[in-house]
Amino acid sequence: MEGRGAGRKVGRAALVLLFAALITGAASWTEGPGPFRVRTFVDEIDAGGWLHDMAYGAGVFVVVGPFRILVSKDGVHWKKIHAPARMNAVEYTEVGFLAVGNAGTLMASKDGWDWKRYKVGRDLEWDLFGVAYGGGWYFVAANEGVILASRNLRDWVRLLEDPYMTGMVYGNGRLVVGSLWKLHVVEPGRR
Repeated sequence: MEGRGAGRKVGRAALVLLFAALITGAASWTEGPGPFRVRTFVDEIDAGGWLHDMAYGAGVFVVVGPFRILVSKDGVHWKKIHAPARMNAVEYTEVGFLAVGNAGTLMASKDGWDWKRYKVGRDLEWDLFGVAYGGGWYFVAANEGVILASRNLRDWVRLLEDPYMTGMVYGNGRLVVGSLWKLHVVEPGRR
């Protein structure tokens, strides 16, 4: 599957370095170490502040930040899409892109260009910081280390709570949640 594994982590690190430079330079190619060239974008994409996360899949790069989603086929030419909240995380999954943000905002897109908004939690204003999908389940990481799960993006159940949660990933039929000094492993559908 695209967007997974060590290659993604290396790619994410390279994108973080590239986008971290948004605040400091104009768009031009500069020689980097070894065979690399680096291009820094500022005015062209109107980043609007910190860019919080990025993913690659379906042939496009997707970057999320405050009230915006940036999409590019080539990493050079970007389209800015308005988001209804500060967006904190994005993942490419077998169902497409999933992006989450403040005020319970979850957005889904099969191709990275057209997005549909969902609300996580009807009675509570969850700020969402992580997202995963697998085994027919959507998972989001919310305030205070709460993990919520849903099959339909409407009805959510509180799966677990760990205030020291550091991240989560779904693979091989399991959701693995990292925390300070421990891991939680969740197997959907097993009793």
